[in-house]
Amino acid sequence: VIFCRNVMIYFNAETKINLVNKFYEASKQGGYLMIGHAETIQRDKSKYIYINPAIYKKD
Repeated sequence: VIFCRNVMIYFNAETKINLVNKFYEASKQGGYLMIGHAETIQRDKSKYIYINPAIYKKD
C-alpha cells in the first residue's frame, strides 16, 4: 500500500504523472495507491485500475 494523501495537489500535471508512474513501478502486483479525496490522477495516463476516487490498484 502506498499512501500519498494531500501531496500531489501542489504538483503540475507532468510531475503528477511521473510520480504516479514511479509509484506503479515500485508497488507489487495487487498493491494499492491511496490518494487524498481532493486529488485526482489522469486515469488515461495511469496503469493503475480505478477502484474509487481515492483508491487505485495495480493489477
